[in-house]
Amino acid sequence: MRTLSLCFALALGTAPLGAAEPARPLAEKYLHAGELARGEQALTVALDATPKDDQLRFGLGVIQFARAIERLGQALHQYGAKSENATVPFLRLPVPKNDKPHAISYEALGRTLDVFVADLGRAERALAGVTDDKVKLPLRLALVKFDLTGCGKSTDKFLDVLTRLNGGRFEFQTDNPDLLVCFDRGDVAWLRAYCHLLSAIVEAYRAVDLEWLFDERVKHVFPKVEPSRRKPANDDELVITDGARLGRFRKHMLDVCKLNRETWRHIRAETDNDHEWLPHAKQKSAIGLPVDDRRIDGWLDFVDTLEGLLTGERLVSPELLNLVGWKCDDKGVNFSKLLSDPPAKLSDKKLRDDGIDAKYLEAVGDKKTFGLADVFRVWGVLNNGPFGFAYAAWFN
Repeated sequence: MRTLSLCFALALGTAPLGAAEPARPLAEKYLHAGELARGEQALTVALDATPKDDQLRFGLGVIQFARAIERLGQALHQYGAKSENATVPFLRLPVPKNDKPHAISYEALGRTLDVFVADLGRAERALAGVTDDKVKLPLRLALVKFDLTGCGKSTDKFLDVLTRLNGGRFEFQTDNPDLLVCFDRGDVAWLRAYCHLLSAIVEAYRAVDLEWLFDERVKHVFPKVEPSRRKPANDDELVITDGARLGRFRKHMLDVCKLNRETWRHIRAETDNDHEWLPHAKQKSAIGLPVDDRRIDGWLDFVDTLEGLLTGERLVSPELLNLVGWKCDDKGVNFSKLLSDPPAKLSDKKLRDDGIDAKYLEAVGDKKTFGLADVFRVWGVLNNGPFGFAYAAWFN
């Protein structure tokens, strides 16, 4: 999964020609200086003095989000991560080379990801306080700096990080070298949704015992890996070591769904066309990808389908369960119940031989189901043309 790298690679924009230069917000000063900790403190103090200033609040959330990324990068640098070799989520963030890396362990990576989730939570809570529908936060993203080594010097430019992720220059750099974007109220909901999405992925990863796979999966990413101590009793079993995390995963994803609808409700109400990040059908996209009502409606339909599975209002169909060979007695699976009260173990062999636990099954009646046709419909939304998955990462 490349959610994190796509999130960075798409968090950019180009400016329409002839647009007036917007006033510079306080947050940009600290983002450009790479002084994220000082910026968080300064904006917190300023917000205490003017609590109704939602540009300050929006800027504080952005700085806190940037700090979450910076602190994750510093941890990866400490362990000498080689992002070019990574396929595991959150390990693809390019960090400077470390010639004296520490040895990483399964527990250490878990702690790093937990800190990342805590940092994202702080940013999301700040953003949740924004209520001004006319809020604007113009930022020149190319000039944002990070300290990804933890040495106290912010020398890692945002654009350089993106270029390494992309493998070369972006086309929009020619027309807008500063990468100016005017973020607005819809983008507040968008960034909140991304905080929840990234947190959900971590919670799902941390809910199950993957230590027995750790050595093999990260040996090409980290130079020094402490050997895993625990091996599974049965390679066929997926052991759920912290079921509460799956409940938190579900809640985060429900927030993603809710905030996606909020995002597009605000965006579709816009009447301007000012350095747009996420545009509606009559606006121009800052990153050059076209957006029309058909694509937005298709995405929101996908969000509704996902939400139905997460609330239990929609069941995983017997057709789909039988297709993978899991016995279900022609009943559907309530995915919400499965996440809220997961079993201690999941085994493909047991699901084939003994079937799915009855407490997760419901008779298919008035509820909608999620079947094979829905799989293809969702695939069509996520893979619609050459930019399909880019749209999914962009829309979140």
